[in-house]
Amino acid sequence: MALAALPGALAQARPPRIYMILYRGETGVERGFRDYFTLNRIPAEFIIRNVDFDASKVPALIAEARELKADLVYTYGTAVTMAVAGKEGSADPVRNITNIPIVFTMVAAPQACGIVKSLASSRRNVTGVSHVVPVRQQMNAIRAYRRFERIAALYNPAEPNAVVNMREWRALAAQEHFQLIEKPVPLDEQGKPLAEALPGIIEELAQQADLLYLGPDSFLMAHRKQLTEVALAQRLPTFSAVEAGLREGRALFGLVSGYENLGRLAAHKAAQILRHRVKPAALPIETLPRFSYLVNMSVAEELKLYPPAKVLQYAEQIR
Repeated sequence: MALAALPGALAQARPPRIYMILYRGETGVERGFRDYFTLNRIPAEFIIRNVDFDASKVPALIAEARELKADLVYTYGTAVTMAVAGKEGSADPVRNITNIPIVFTMVAAPQACGIVKSLASSRRNVTGVSHVVPVRQQMNAIRAYRRFERIAALYNPAEPNAVVNMREWRALAAQEHFQLIEKPVPLDEQGKPLAEALPGIIEELAQQADLLYLGPDSFLMAHRKQLTEVALAQRLPTFSAVEAGLREGRALFGLVSGYENLGRLAAHKAAQILRHRVKPAALPIETLPRFSYLVNMSVAEELKLYPPAKVLQYAEQIR
C-alpha cells in the first residue's frame, strides 16, 4: 500500500520521527495512536521507549530523542510528561524539551499539575489529551448504579495526579454529604508505594466501606488485577475511573475514556503538527466528547449486585 507523501517543506527522505516515551509499557492508547497513522495513510517512524514506572530514566531518553532528531515526542502519563516538558513558566531548555513538539496522553490533571495554565492553549510546544471524567460525572455514574454512601478511595500519595484527584473528591464529598474514606498507600524509605501492603489495605477497607474507588493512578492500575480480585473476594464492589480496571481487572463498573479513542485523538493532534505545521500552542488540551459506562456482568453476578434497568439501556456490558 503506497503512503501519501508529506506536503511542502515537510516532504523529506525519511518519514517524520515520533519518539514515544511510555510509563508502563504499551497500552490500547498507543495502539489507537499508531492505528490512526496507518488508517489515514500518514507515514511515520515510531521509536518506542518505556521507563517501566521509573521517571528517573527520562533524562537519558530526552538526550536520545535529541540525538535522533525526533520531529515529535509522545509522552504517556503525568510523571513522564512533567519530566519531559517541565512546568509552564519554569521549563528548563537543558533538562526539558522546549524546541520539539510534545503531545501527551493519560495526564489526569494537566492544569492542576502545572503542565499548562489553560486548556485552551499551553502557550508553548505542548498539547495533548486528558483521560479523566470529571469527578461529579463519576459520582453521577456511581449513583445511577446504586446509592453507595461509604466510598473508600485508595490512592498513591507519590503521584501528583492522584493527589489532585483526591482533592477534588474531598471537595465533592463535602458538597454531596457522602462519607469518603481516604486511604493513601504507604511509601517506603525512597518514597515509592508499597505494593505488598495492598491486600491488607483492601481487607481493612472492606470492613469500612460499601464501594472501593480506583482513580487515575498509574500505580494502582499496574496492580489492577490483584486489587480488584482481593476486593471481589471481600465482596467489596469496585468502581474504576480508568478503562484498564475493567477490561484488564475485575472492577464492577466505571465511567471511562476508551484507551484507543484517546490514542486516536492524540494522533490527530500529532498529524496536525507534522503534516500541516500547526503549532502545539494552537491546539487545545481536550478530553473525549463522550465517555463509556462499563459494567462487568460476571462480577455483578458474583456479587449479586446487578445494574438497574435504566443503566442497562446505555451501559456496555463486558465479561
